[in-house]
Amino acid sequence: MRRSAIFLGTVVAVLALASCGSSTATAGRSGAASAPGATKITIQDGFGTVELPAPATRVVSLEWTYTEELLALDVTPVGVADKALYNDWVTAGPRIAETTVDVGTRQEPNLETIASLKPDLIVGNSDRLANNIESLKGIAPVVAFRWNDPAKKQLAVMRDTFGQLGKAVGKDAAAAQVLAGLDTAMASAREKLTGVGEKFALAYPAGGAGASTVTIFAKPSLASQIFEEAGLTNAWTGNADTDGLSTVSVEALTALPADVNFLYVSPSSDDTFTRLAGNKVWTGLPFVKAAHTYKLDPTPWFYGGPSSAEQLLTQTVAALVK
Repeated sequence: MRRSAIFLGTVVAVLALASCGSSTATAGRSGAASAPGATKITIQDGFGTVELPAPATRVVSLEWTYTEELLALDVTPVGVADKALYNDWVTAGPRIAETTVDVGTRQEPNLETIASLKPDLIVGNSDRLANNIESLKGIAPVVAFRWNDPAKKQLAVMRDTFGQLGKAVGKDAAAAQVLAGLDTAMASAREKLTGVGEKFALAYPAGGAGASTVTIFAKPSLASQIFEEAGLTNAWTGNADTDGLSTVSVEALTALPADVNFLYVSPSSDDTFTRLAGNKVWTGLPFVKAAHTYKLDPTPWFYGGPSSAEQLLTQTVAALVK
């Protein structure tokens, strides 16, 4: 997930572009210059405190989560990472504008392209940006959020991060309104899901891990916490990685209770769950025999912001409530 180091020559070229073309490059971590008399905006990210001289208007997003959140705040990023893939994976909320520039991949964004856009804010994930954050800070202030802090619940982190991003772009009131809408959606889902069976499991194909291998969302994951906020109970109790995920064989699913509602996604690029129709372990599971398996479609983005969270709740209610 972490990108490789940037060649020195590239860094020098990018810094030269930034110093010539962007007056915002001097604003950043604590102590950066700001306009006389201006009220600084203070943001907390995964590395500490970031100070902005004014609300950002030219934002580059290097992570889909924050692209989704900016769009939910009615902010059109000037540049985003992995633009071509965004609409395939993040199906909730507004679409990216055609005028928004693709700045490379989330793992390896193109620094020269970013600098050419003259941003006044770059936002991304602290894990991905750890190796090149100094180079990015030479272009513009950088806010690098950490979403998988083991000391905090991911749902709480998502809410806080969304509020912080709203503050960074001068959209505090809009951010509060979006979060209030999520609370309303949570309450509505909780009411509608009452009586449908509270136990759930949520899974998706594990990709290259094997034809009969799936990834399940454990309690520490964002998706699980969204469901539990809506009154459901995660029936999966297996070990999880730092993202709150468990990658297991189909045989491990025998640990799930017979009355679980098994929710899953099956992207068109992976037919794992189709192939499982011929797997005797899978077809012998009590919840499969009882037809308590439910496909969510279109595939929601499980690592997103309020828009994706609302979409996940809407699809779950549609699947379970008949």
